[in-house]
Amino acid sequence: MSQPFEIFEYHIDKLSEILAEKSKASLKDINKKLHSHYFENYFDGIGARTIIVENDYIDRDFLDDYAEYYVKCFKRYRRKCTRLHFFRTSLSSEDLDALLSLGPDDLSASKFQKAYLGFIVVIPLPRTVIGRTCLTAYPSDSGRRNFPILRPYQANLFGLSLQINSLAFQEQDMVVAACATSALWSVFHGTGMLFQHSIPSPVEITKAATDNFPIEDRAIPSHGLNYAQMAYVIRSVGLEPMLVDARDHYILKSILYAYLKGSIPLIMGINLYDVTGKRGRFMGKHAVAITGYSLGLSKAKPFSNTGFLLRASRIDKIYVHDDQVGPFARMKFDGKKVVFDQEKETKEASSISTSWRGDNGNGPIGSARAVAECVLVPIYHKIRITFETVHDSVLFFDLFFEQLRKKGFLPSLAQRIEWEIYFTTINELKKDLLNSKILKGLYRKNALTESMPRFIWRATAYTKDSPVLDLLFDATDIEQGNFFLRAIEYDPLIAMILRIVAKEEAVVENFEESPAGRILEWFKEQPIESF
Repeated sequence: MSQPFEIFEYHIDKLSEILAEKSKASLKDINKKLHSHYFENYFDGIGARTIIVENDYIDRDFLDDYAEYYVKCFKRYRRKCTRLHFFRTSLSSEDLDALLSLGPDDLSASKFQKAYLGFIVVIPLPRTVIGRTCLTAYPSDSGRRNFPILRPYQANLFGLSLQINSLAFQEQDMVVAACATSALWSVFHGTGMLFQHSIPSPVEITKAATDNFPIEDRAIPSHGLNYAQMAYVIRSVGLEPMLVDARDHYILKSILYAYLKGSIPLIMGINLYDVTGKRGRFMGKHAVAITGYSLGLSKAKPFSNTGFLLRASRIDKIYVHDDQVGPFARMKFDGKKVVFDQEKETKEASSISTSWRGDNGNGPIGSARAVAECVLVPIYHKIRITFETVHDSVLFFDLFFEQLRKKGFLPSLAQRIEWEIYFTTINELKKDLLNSKILKGLYRKNALTESMPRFIWRATAYTKDSPVLDLLFDATDIEQGNFFLRAIEYDPLIAMILRIVAKEEAVVENFEESPAGRILEWFKEQPIESF
């Protein structure tokens, strides 16, 4: 009989040994995994010092998979897993023994919680060993890194309650799950909290995907899901799938920023290319869950010839749950293109870095690159107004706004404003407004008490890092309706100027029939003296 727990000083070699021992996989197979290289850098980055091994752990998701498939195999597979807990301080067996023998006090319980970095469930399969994993994300680095989709997870270690903010990750099972299944499972852990739907296990996702596609392939073992199947799974939990062509990196960055900031994780479909040779060699299609982004560029890049500045264009990296690499794996927009042959033609496409190896897995880390194909957004069925619709409205309003600035009507603005467009809820909006140091008096009170829909698109104009204006759109309306709700005006002088010029037909005539018309109409209706 194994002992209930073991404690080790963290080292990547020790972690690999534990993964091999507890899963019964070979150490050679463990070390060949991309996860091993990734975890080495990741745990160094978050400062892991101690591993507590919790033996004989029962994991619900693996238990579902086990009951559906593995229990029916001739060979006996174990149903119990092992859970590894990671801490950023040095802990000993005596520390845990004292806590279990004497009972926790505020000091001892706090010591464990403050040092807690999360857990990895090790599943007892020959090659697929990384089960449900909830680890802390990278530090924010003064706001550069953003992980808006993190949610709290509770871990009970022999009665000691530990909490970690994360988004669940797991390796592709290869039998009951495909990469798309793992990506969907992680995404549902985020949307389940936001939209209050049940979170299916990997085997339930695979079965839901194949129930209405009987001629595609066998459900189990699973060999992958197509976009139609992934969309069907999203509908099965009560959400609506929205497929966006993401080959253009401006669109990709805009979409992922808009929804991630609203706590909606996304699935990105990519084509992988081996770039160890002169021409990129197609390796296959892959799906990852987008979980965060880095605003590493100091300036926004103008959109085409409009000059429109969107904060999302400052993204230099995204963080993804890649089931073949690890949680919060970095993918970088480094400007490199992939040249490849397709249908007897030479093609070139913008690409993103990966942690994959080319040359049949023998190349260096990063010798495979990703070409984004599409993004699949799981949204609540009442959200009808798309990002594209809001983007175009804000773009035309920005052209109007910039025209005023260039003509000298807005002397307080020395440079073009930068826009941030994202999905949010009324609760999050009003929490921000309540904490605002700029809004004052009756205007502030009216903005906070005004009745608004649950889901909102928010477009904020900034000069440097100070907000000038919020444009709010009803995300639950229809495009034929007047889905613009109102503006939140942070600068009284700019607000007064907009209200005045919106009443001048000669000034707004070129924009009244544009997507910005609804916004200008709102400013036109506002009394000048009331601000």
